[in-house]
Amino acid sequence: MRGKKFLFEEHDTFLFGRMPDCHACLPNDPKVSRHHFIIEANPPDARIRDLGSLNGTYVGNTKYGGREIHETPEEAARHRFPEVDLKDGNLIKVGDTVMKVGIEMPAICCECGLDISDKDREKCAWIGGTYICTVCKQKLLASKKQPKAPEPVRCQKCGKNVSEEVGKARRGAYICQSCRKKAEADPMRILLELLRQAGKVPSPEKTPEIRGYEIEKRLGAGGFGAVYLARRKKDNERVAVKVMLSKVAVDENARKKFLREIDAMKTLRHKNIVSLLDNGSAGSAFYFIMEFCEGGSVDNLMYQRGGTLKLEEAGIIMLQSLNGLSYTHKKNIVHRDLKPANILLKGSEGKWIAKICDVGLGKDFQQAGFSGMTMTGAIAGTPPFMPREQVTNFKYVKPVSDVWSMGATFYNMLTGEFPRDFERGRDYMEIILHGGIVPIRRRDSSIPKNVAEVIDCALDDNVKSRYQTADQFLEALKKAL
Repeated sequence: MRGKKFLFEEHDTFLFGRMPDCHACLPNDPKVSRHHFIIEANPPDARIRDLGSLNGTYVGNTKYGGREIHETPEEAARHRFPEVDLKDGNLIKVGDTVMKVGIEMPAICCECGLDISDKDREKCAWIGGTYICTVCKQKLLASKKQPKAPEPVRCQKCGKNVSEEVGKARRGAYICQSCRKKAEADPMRILLELLRQAGKVPSPEKTPEIRGYEIEKRLGAGGFGAVYLARRKKDNERVAVKVMLSKVAVDENARKKFLREIDAMKTLRHKNIVSLLDNGSAGSAFYFIMEFCEGGSVDNLMYQRGGTLKLEEAGIIMLQSLNGLSYTHKKNIVHRDLKPANILLKGSEGKWIAKICDVGLGKDFQQAGFSGMTMTGAIAGTPPFMPREQVTNFKYVKPVSDVWSMGATFYNMLTGEFPRDFERGRDYMEIILHGGIVPIRRRDSSIPKNVAEVIDCALDDNVKSRYQTADQFLEALKKAL
């Protein structure tokens, strides 16, 4: 692989090791482990993490990871090795293999702010590391003025200078980590404050509101945000409002691209999909107005039933969920985060209509880079419901991966367990990459054999042996039930 380049222009992962599913595979190097390390790129940021390798991973002259001689790979997997942020020029070393990290940014004129990557430009002598276009330089020389120094990035909430936290290469609207942490339970407060600053909502009132919607209470939190119950003023219709705060600075180009993708989600209309009614943003906060499902989520229903659902009740939810997922797949949309918490129930007890929620939201938020580091920091998707190819083929996840996640969801609904054994203290990444699937009847032998065979097929680690689409899964499950 000498001289080979790996280019990352969007959020993606890079696996290095001996296994064929690694992006860089060295099968005959004894110093390389099966899955040696993972790099997560969220341009312009990148982070590396050793995966419990025998010999460790070097960044420069510093060794990260590496198990003790007496430890087995399984024992080493109980350690969570440090994650290291990579910088331009870093050398990554494993045995005799060396990789060089390069971070290339577009050239932005420090005076006019335009992208001048393909234009006549030169380094700005006044401000190190930045560029100035020849037109601006000539104007400045003629006026004998100095170019504008870049404004520091300030937290939209507390106002402190957070340029160092954001990083040299990022600019845009940003809420600092401290303010985000304080708002974890109630991000609506930050959203309303930013909307008021932008003049998009009235001055503070007794009842918090987004224009046209009166916020009543918080319903829950998870994933990338929190969900609230609200009332639409024009017709008193109850709706759900999801608030998501970006973990990185949001520049206008990224915001516009993300909102264009979300606009496409508004056209999705299906009885088993939660409808997206409206959306908006302020700074680095985004909100989404969605159809309200009074029955709550399937995981809440499981809790009410003692942890599992009987097949008679689960079967209807399973078929309806697959019906909705089939619709999204025909629209070329992959969900990426299916689990019981993302299947909602509308209607009344005994007459539930199952609806998949967050279609497109999490995926587009992540691909825009707003979720920050997910594989090496917080978690992309939810590990127990994540197929292994979501790690090995992060950027190009296909409908077949949603099939696995939906199979894991049904498995969990019927057994209260996960398809893989997630032992406490063991690295979830190692379990996803190497942990086997436990057949569902080994968890509960009372599950009918033909239903078990369908769910086990959906959970096959071999992508080609699995149902390829939700449609195939749906037809097989119909026959089995």
